[in-house]
Amino acid sequence: MKKYRYEYPPREAHFIESPTPEAATLYLKRTYPHNYDDVLPTLVEIPKWPSFWKIIDEHGRLRPPRDQ
Repeated sequence: MKKYRYEYPPREAHFIESPTPEAATLYLKRTYPHNYDDVLPTLVEIPKWPSFWKIIDEHGRLRPPRDQ
């Protein structure tokens, strides 16, 4: 799964894991319906995980975190 970082509000980082960029986009659209256009440009793929994150399934819904 790919890892992504986005910001909302500006300069407040959030991290998610998603099988596809489309699923991450669906999650953002559902989570930020009124300011989606401000959030989407901040979405970037990252190579390494921080110690906390959100995992998204192929439908753009949250999954429980895996034990590491």
